[in-house]
Parts: sequence; C-alpha cells; structure tokens
Amino acid sequence: MGPKKGEAIIVRCLFLLALMILLSSSTLAESRTLADFFSHLDQAASILKTQADLEAQRSNLLAQEALKGLEVFGGVSGGFQKSPYAREPFGHFFDPMARIGLRYPLLGSAERQQRAIEDAAAQVRIETIRLDWSRRLAALFLEENYAAYWSAQKILTLTDNYLNLRNEGVENLLRKRQEAGLLFKSDYFEFLSAFERAQRTQVEFYNNSNQALMRLAHLTNTTVMPFTPIKPPLGKIADTLPNEVDQLDLRILQTQIDNLQNIRDTQNWQGIESDVSVTGFGGPAIPHPSPPDGMQWGYGGAVGFNFRMPLEIVSYRKNEQSRLNSQLISLRADYTRRGQELQHEFHALLSSFQQLTQQINFQRTRLEAAQELLRERYLRLQVLDGDVVEQYLQALNTYYRVAVENIEAESEHWKLHIRLRQFILLPSMPGEDSYPETDIASLSSPLQQAKKFLTNGGNVTLKQSDELITPVSTQFISGQLAVYVWNFDELITQTGLWNKKETHAINRFLISLDAQQISLVADNPQSVHNFLHDAHHRKKKIELLLGDPSWILPEYRHHLIQIIHKLKAVSFDGLHLDIEPDQLESELTGKARLEEFIETIRQVAAISPWPIGISIHPRYLTQDSSFGLCVLCELSQIGIKEITVMYYTMNIQAIVTALKSAMQQHRTLVFSLAQSLEKELSSENSYAHKPRHHFINAMQHLQDQLQSSNFGGLIIQSWLDWEHFFHENPL
Repeated sequence: MGPKKGEAIIVRCLFLLALMILLSSSTLAESRTLADFFSHLDQAASILKTQADLEAQRSNLLAQEALKGLEVFGGVSGGFQKSPYAREPFGHFFDPMARIGLRYPLLGSAERQQRAIEDAAAQVRIETIRLDWSRRLAALFLEENYAAYWSAQKILTLTDNYLNLRNEGVENLLRKRQEAGLLFKSDYFEFLSAFERAQRTQVEFYNNSNQALMRLAHLTNTTVMPFTPIKPPLGKIADTLPNEVDQLDLRILQTQIDNLQNIRDTQNWQGIESDVSVTGFGGPAIPHPSPPDGMQWGYGGAVGFNFRMPLEIVSYRKNEQSRLNSQLISLRADYTRRGQELQHEFHALLSSFQQLTQQINFQRTRLEAAQELLRERYLRLQVLDGDVVEQYLQALNTYYRVAVENIEAESEHWKLHIRLRQFILLPSMPGEDSYPETDIASLSSPLQQAKKFLTNGGNVTLKQSDELITPVSTQFISGQLAVYVWNFDELITQTGLWNKKETHAINRFLISLDAQQISLVADNPQSVHNFLHDAHHRKKKIELLLGDPSWILPEYRHHLIQIIHKLKAVSFDGLHLDIEPDQLESELTGKARLEEFIETIRQVAAISPWPIGISIHPRYLTQDSSFGLCVLCELSQIGIKEITVMYYTMNIQAIVTALKSAMQQHRTLVFSLAQSLEKELSSENSYAHKPRHHFINAMQHLQDQLQSSNFGGLIIQSWLDWEHFFHENPL
C-alpha cells in the first residue's frame, strides 16, 4: 500500500470519527420546537428590509399630507427707480417692497395634491402587504429548513444504526462465510457495497443538516447549534379547492387597480391648475422722496383667483382619461392572467400533494412488508440451514433502504404541505395531526435486533416477548385510540405493561370491574390509585366501564347507582356506560325500552363525579329508526359528553356517511367509533379474520374520513383481542 493511499485512508477514518462524534453529541442535544425559532423571525433580513421600506413609504405619505391645503407665499424685493416727480438730485432712489400671502389650491391643483397623497397611501398599503407576506414566507421558509433538518437527523440516526452493524460483525460474518465457500465473492462485495452506499447517504445528509442549520441561523439572526427537532402536527388540507388564491402578486395588483379606479372616478379637473389667494404688501409711496420733510410709506392687500391651463385642454383631458383607462385595463388583464397562473400552480401542487399522500401509504405498506420479511428471515435462522443468514442480511439491507425512503417521503410530504400553505391558511395549532410521522424508535428497532443477533456471534435467541413479533407499528392512531378492557385483573397485574408497543398506541383504557373487584376497590382503592397514577404519568386516561344492560330496568337501576357511590372516591377520567338496549332480555320493547334507557342515564348523570360516555347502536343515530325518539337530543340535554357508535361492518363508506351526518347535526356531542377484533363475530363484522395491514389501512382510512372537531377517535373491542391480534401467527 502506497503512502498516498495510506494517507487517504487515515483522512477518511478521521473524518468518519469526527462525524460519529458529531452524531453522538447531537443525540444529547436539547429538543427545540418550531415555535422556538418563530420568536426570532422578525430578525430575518428580508423582514428587516420590508420593514424599512414600509417606514420610508409612511414618511413619504406624511410628507405628502403636509403639502396639502393652505400655502404661505411671499417675498422681499428692492431696486432703484427714477421718478419724474422727484426733485433733483434725488431722481434715482432705492425702492424696497415686501409681500406675504396665503394660497389655497382649487380644482386641478387640489386634485393633484390629493392624488399624490393617495399614491403614497397606496404605496404604504403595498409595502404593508409586502411586510405581511415577507413574514409569512419567512415563517414557511424557516419551517421548510426545519423540516429538512428533521429528515436529515432521522436519516442520520437510522444510517448510524445501520453502519454500526458493520462494526458489530456483519463484515466479519460475511468474510468467514465467503472463506468457507458458503458465499460467492460477488455477493460478499455486494453486501459491502450496501454499507458504502449508506456512508455516501451519511455524508449527503450530514451536509444537508449543516446547510439547514446555517439557513435557520440566517433566518433568525441567531447562533443555532445542533438540536433534536420535533415535528409539529400538520393540519388536514381539504380536497376542495378555494375559489380564489391569496397571493402577494394579486394583492398588490388589486391595490393598484383600486387606486387607479379611484383616480379615474374622482378626478375631473386634470390640466387645470388654480388657487385662491390673499396677499398683503407694503413699501414706500410714489413719488419719492417728497415732500422734503421725510419718506412716505404705503401698504395694501389683494384677493385673487389664479388659474393656468393649456390651450388644448379638451384634447389633454381626453388623452389623460384614455391613458388612465388603458392602464386600468392593463392592470386588470395582469390580475386575471396572474390569477389563472396561480390557480394552475395551486392545482398542480395540490395534485402532487395528494399523490404523495398515497405514496406515503404505499411506502408504509412497503415498510411493513420489509419488516415482516426481516422478522420472518430472523425466525428462519433458528430452524433452517443454508443461505438463511444471507437472506436475513439481504432483508436487512432492503429494510434500511425502504426505511430511508419512508423518511424521505414524509419529509417531502411535509415540504409540500408547507408550500400549499403559501396559497391557503390553516389553523396554526391543529387539534390533531392528520399526517403523523413514523417514529424513529420503531424504525430503528429491527436494526437493534440485528445488533443483538451479531453480538451473540450470529446465534438466534428468541423469547416469547421478542420485539419482532410485534408488527411494524400502530402509530397510525397513536394518541387517538381507546380500548375496552373486560379483563382488568390481567391488565393491572401485567408486568412491563407500559413498555409494550401495543400499549403505546392506546391513550384511553375503558376498564370494567366485576362485582368482586368493585368491592375490593371500594374497600382498598390503593392498587387502582397506583395504576391510575402510572397511567396519568404516561398521559393515559383510565375510564370506568360499566356494562350490564339490566340496569336499564327500574327494578335494577339502583345497583348501578350503588356502584357509582362506592367508587366515587376513585379519580377515574370518565364513566362509560355500555348498556345497549338491544342486549336487554325483557318484555320491555320499542320506545318504552329506549325511554327507560335514557332515564337510567339521566339518574346516573345526576350523581356521577366523572364525565359520561355512552355506547349505542348506529340505528339510534336517527329519529326514524328510534321509534320517533331523538336519542341523541335527549342525551345532549342530559349533559352526556361522548357518544360511541358501535358500528361493526367492513363497509367503511356506510360508517362514514352515518357518523358524518350525526356529527354535523349534533356538534355539541363528541362521537367516537368502536371497531371489533373479536373472533366470535363474522368476517363481515370483525377485523380479527383480516391481515394486519388490512386492519391498519382501514383504521387509517376511517381516521382520515372522519376528521372533525367533534370526532373523538377509535375504540377497539377489546384489549384481549387487540393483544391476540398482534401476537398470533408470528410467521
């Protein structure tokens, strides 16, 4: 090996070492949200410039306003005169004169002053528009660079985990298999080239990260050190297009059109300059000097009307009107043309955004397929010989590429979302994220599993709770998913509950207690208090679930009242009643049954220390199918906060149509949707018989279609079925 080649290797190693140190330090950097940067946005150079331009135009407007109205004029003069009446030798004498007066402009002169003021005011409005737009664009440009930094950091973290596998033993394992004749040399180099590509990706996104940091520093005029970015929630962009696109070009053109229209309509004296004046003057009297005893002084005043206009005034005014009309036509044509161009740009951008939304769904399906393939290859390592190691590593390489593409698609989706907001305004703080990101911990989990495999010398040690048995992610409804828990005794005693991936996707647990558990909790609530404390610490809500339909009947209603009195000291986040009238075995039927159902809820609401939610069948969403009784109206008057519709069907469109109609008619109620994973139900009513990706896609589609301010999310029936669904059939 030559000296130059050795030096190149040393430089490369030092560069990679520095890069790894920087990456490791960045993981310890503080988190900074997008809002942290917005507080420094007014220091951006573009905003400072437009602010200065606005102040200059405001000063010009004040100057033009100062020129309007009365004017003072005057003068002092002096000269020599020869008077025929003056006696010699005083025939030539000095003749001083002073004049002072006030002038008020009329007709065209007044219009000229007013036009200068209106032109200056229009320019102030234009500069105000530029300043507002500059702030808006600076905020969007800052967010775009924040998004670039966010994606670069995620890819660098993922790539770092992937490249660590080379040092953990992948290269050594491949070399041993190649030397043993179990691996073609071409395949050996192909595996190594995957790491070389990853190093190239690392350098590329390291540069992207640095460039984004520099742009953030320039935009905020502050020093920006490496930090941990946090993606903000992105509001949903409707499929319907606005009639008019709001853009800087159109605002400025409209301001110019309005100003020119006002000039054309209000100014009628073009070309005629006139004013009325009052003048006072004084000086020596003539003849002078006479009489011989001294000088005589005189003074006087005058009121005058002055005007000036060209001889061809008719031709001048006609051509001036023609010029104004032509300018107005030109500006309106520019406005129409620019509006059409912007509409086309917006349509094209929205189309790209919608396509990219579908691309993200495709990428996430690919990501799930890549992780499933990796998991299957990992499980095959323990039972099969041959080239299963190579297949596992191939699946690992595929997974890394797909994961990087998934991050890039999410980043591009975010950037297109930003560019669309140049045309439309969305709420600055959306209530829920319509496009949640794929968590980096979930993306890195398969690489960490591969690291364990390599650390064990290429031996597989699977446990029942192995992470890879869980599918790719349930992040599609993270933060909006609730679950019915009918086996609370198993839940509360479960070790490592809060660390399970199935639990991460749940933010509400509706827990049911049987009679024995109710008595135990009433006598000694400490265990439940501890459970609630742990749940609240992890931002999980725990609601009491009571579900005996017999409580609808007057003779059994007092049992429900007694339970609430026993448990009222427990700080549940809510009370959920799953007492469906259709499950009641009684001679009470029809409207009478519904009336008793509502009466039970009314009595519970009068004593409950917790907010109340109700599970109902979808038929009770409309008055026609509720025996003429408006169930939702009655529940709303009682003070019920949440209505959970237990609509178990694969017909997503039917669900969306029914719930949207109810949500629009009853906006004070929050509606949630219950979906089933119960095996006991048929394949038309439960997702337990469907593949995981089918269930995930269906839930995502429901979330997207039902987005509304009074949509409370999805509730799964039930926790036990949820666990089984994501753990059965590991292969």
